[in-house]
Amino acid sequence: MPEIGIVGAGISGLHLTLRLQQLGVPTVLYAEHGPDEIAMSRPSNLVVRFGHTRERERLLGITHWDRPDLDVYGLNVAAETTPPVGFFGKLSKPASGVDFRVYLPRLIHDYLDRGGEFEVTTPETTMIDRLAERHDLVVVATKQRAFEKLFPKDTVRSPYSSPQRSLCGGLYHGIAPSDPSWVHFQMIPEVGEIFCTRLVSLDGPIHGMVIEAIPGRPLEPLSYLSYDEAPAEFNRTLLELLAEHAPPLRERIDAAEFGLARPIDLLQGRITPTVRGGWAQLSGDRYALAVGDAWVLNDPISGQGANLGSLCAFALADLISAGGPYDEEFCRRAEKELWRLAEPVVNWSNSALGPPPDNVLDIMRTATTDQRIADAFVNQFDDPAAMWEVLRSADNTRTWLSQLWATA
Repeated sequence: MPEIGIVGAGISGLHLTLRLQQLGVPTVLYAEHGPDEIAMSRPSNLVVRFGHTRERERLLGITHWDRPDLDVYGLNVAAETTPPVGFFGKLSKPASGVDFRVYLPRLIHDYLDRGGEFEVTTPETTMIDRLAERHDLVVVATKQRAFEKLFPKDTVRSPYSSPQRSLCGGLYHGIAPSDPSWVHFQMIPEVGEIFCTRLVSLDGPIHGMVIEAIPGRPLEPLSYLSYDEAPAEFNRTLLELLAEHAPPLRERIDAAEFGLARPIDLLQGRITPTVRGGWAQLSGDRYALAVGDAWVLNDPISGQGANLGSLCAFALADLISAGGPYDEEFCRRAEKELWRLAEPVVNWSNSALGPPPDNVLDIMRTATTDQRIADAFVNQFDDPAAMWEVLRSADNTRTWLSQLWATA
C-alpha cells in the first residue's frame, strides 16, 4: 500500500489525512507546530463552516461541536445603499463557527488516537525532496514561503498583484448574541465589509469580528493600529467606526464590556488572492501536489476558504485511494478535477472584491422585501458553484429570480 506524506495541519491537510486514514491509505502528517502550540498561537483566520463541510465532518466522525446552541442559523445582511438593504436569510443546514485554535488541535488528536503518525518539522526548501524519498506522493497543504518556488504563481488565474483588502479580525467580549445566532454581514460600498458571528473559542462561545477594509478608506487604520500599545484607543476607534458604518452591529455592543478576549486574540494583515501551480516534479520520479492555501489563496470576503479546502481534500482523497501510479498524468488529472471545484469559488471571491455590480444589488434589494429570495441567496453560501452561476451575469440573475418566483 502506498504511503502519502501530507504537509500542513490546517483544515485541508487534516481533512485529507483523516479521510485517507478512513479509506485505509497509510499517511504521515507533518506540520510546523504541534497541537499545544497551535492552541496558544494568535488566530490565523476566523472561519464559518457551512452545511456541506459539516456533513463531511460527520462522515469523518469529528462532530465535537454539533450542538444546537452552538449552531449558526443564517446570515443577516445589511448594506449602505440607496435604498438601504437589510434582510435575514435562514440556512437550511445550520453552519458552525469554531476557533481553529480549538478545531485543529482536536483533529490532530483524533488522527493520533486512530493510529496516525505526526511529526513536527520546520518548513524549508529542501524538506519536500527529503519527504519524497520516503513517500509515494507528497501533498503540500500549507502556505509557506519556502514552498512558493515549488508551486509558482499562475498569472492567468491570479488577476490581482496586490492585496485588495486590509484585514483586522478578533475575538471580542461585550457583543450581545443574536436570536437566532447569525453571521452579521455589513456591506459598505467603497469602504469595505464587516462580518461578525459567534464562535466557540478557548474559553467557550464568544463573538468573532472581521473587518475587510478597502485600502486608503476609513476602515483601514484598524489593520495596523496597535492594540498592545493602546488598547483603549483601539477599542474606541473600532466602536466609532462601527457606529458610523455598521449601526445594527454597534447597537448590540456594550461599550463598558467591549474588548478583545485576550491581547493575543487579534489578527491584522493583508492577503493577495493567488492561485499557484497545482503540482511539481521532485527528485527522481516522485511528485508533489498542492491543496488548500498552498494552491488557492482567496481573500476571505466570501467565507469559502476552509469550506473549499475541505471539499478539495475529500475529492483528492478519492483520487489517491483509487490507486497510483502517482505520476505526472495523475497530478494533471488531480489538478484538473480540483480546479473544477475551485474555479467558481475563485471567480466569486475575486468578483466580490470589486464594487458590487447592479445584478448583485438587485438580488439584495429584492431579498429585503421577499423572504424566499433572502433564504435562497443565503443558502448559496453553502453551494458556491451555484452562487457564482447566479452572480456571474445579469441574465443569469434574472433567470434565477424568475425561476424562484415561478416555483413559489
